[in-house]
Amino acid sequence: MHPSWPDPWPPERAAQAEALLPMARLREGLLAPRPQFYGLRPGKDALAAALGEQALVEAWMAALGQPGAWRARWCTLQPLLAHAQARGWPATLFSAGREVEVPPLPAVGAPDQPAGRYRCRSMALVRLPGAVVHSKSNLVRVGEVALLDHQDDELARVPCHLSTDGAVLAHRDGRVALPDREGLDRLPQALSLLGLHSFAYGHWLEELFPKLWACLDVPGFEAVTVLVDAQMPAQHMASLALALGGLDRVRVLQPGQALQVDELWAVTSPLYYPIGPAPGAEDGVGWHVMDGDWLASCLHRLAERWPALPDSPHRRIYLSRADTQHRRLLNRPAVEAWFRDQGFAVLDCNGLSFPEQLALMRGAEWIVAPEGSALSNTLFARPGTRIGVLAGPQLAHHESYAQVTQALGQRLCLCLGRQPRALREGEYFGNYEIDLDLLPQLIQRLDHPAAAAA
Repeated sequence: MHPSWPDPWPPERAAQAEALLPMARLREGLLAPRPQFYGLRPGKDALAAALGEQALVEAWMAALGQPGAWRARWCTLQPLLAHAQARGWPATLFSAGREVEVPPLPAVGAPDQPAGRYRCRSMALVRLPGAVVHSKSNLVRVGEVALLDHQDDELARVPCHLSTDGAVLAHRDGRVALPDREGLDRLPQALSLLGLHSFAYGHWLEELFPKLWACLDVPGFEAVTVLVDAQMPAQHMASLALALGGLDRVRVLQPGQALQVDELWAVTSPLYYPIGPAPGAEDGVGWHVMDGDWLASCLHRLAERWPALPDSPHRRIYLSRADTQHRRLLNRPAVEAWFRDQGFAVLDCNGLSFPEQLALMRGAEWIVAPEGSALSNTLFARPGTRIGVLAGPQLAHHESYAQVTQALGQRLCLCLGRQPRALREGEYFGNYEIDLDLLPQLIQRLDHPAAAAA
């Protein structure tokens, strides 16, 4: 028998599991600094289909080194906010779901996207009784119900592989299987900032960290423990320390760990972030819409808590994106050289601490960057900052960014490139290149917003 598979397994089962999803690959993918849940999902599904969800949970927890007699527990899937309201659990509504204005999206390389009215999500805090949370999971279990933050038609509209989630063993017929065992550690009260994408900087700033911002002025929050995942970059923890005045109230869940909370503070996200969406499922205008004014008000309250930091001396900055990341800018060296010639400091935020990144944003008057997580830092830029976004040919998915930059008093313009080849099957994002002749037009439109698009 393979020594890493559960000891009670017969050799034949261990061999079959090893053929479907090698234990070394499973451990490496689960314990990497950036866990490979998307890459592991096909093998995970295959193992569950061949050997059953109980075998999968035993293998999964063995790979993570989580002791105990784990079992696969099937639960009915329900929407977090709607179910909480139907059960009469305590809820605080910060911002109601409704139609909101989306400003025009200025662009060069393509026509501007016109203004429109689209529906945003409800932002709310619900207090869940006797909840169980899991590391790297977007789901919360209360009794025999698994709660997921989806509203209206979001889950139906975007086909997803929910088994991509760090705790979901299988999903079918409106039910999910989750790991469970007796004797879980217990807390009286906690706010969950756990999630599948918690290792990603952009998701941290746009999906998870805003849940904390929403609660800063809620009575009683000062006594609430804050739950976060392990395998998060140091910048995430540093941002938490700045917001909370330290990390004394923060509890880190290790890979595979589950925890029972007598009263869990669960906050909806400003935007819907589907779990394992099928490629192309999120296409279309009006999909990524939020209450930009509400988020801006949260940021203003958060800014009052930041300690005094010296502004960076750089007034014009270009935030580089590594060639190893998806959505790669194919002619990056030429683009960066052009911006250097215009007096921009070309910087890589990956090696900077969160306070250093915050100082960069607070001191900048111009910020240009390829589409990606570094742009999320512009949430902390000052009013009047000019923000240029380099992206592929698709103009959609930027509505929320237009909303929040407008609410913060910033100027925004996109520069859209072209993709030399079509997306491959199963590919979410394509690489692209930017026509250098468009860059002077980008600068002109940011300097003079009324200028016509090319």
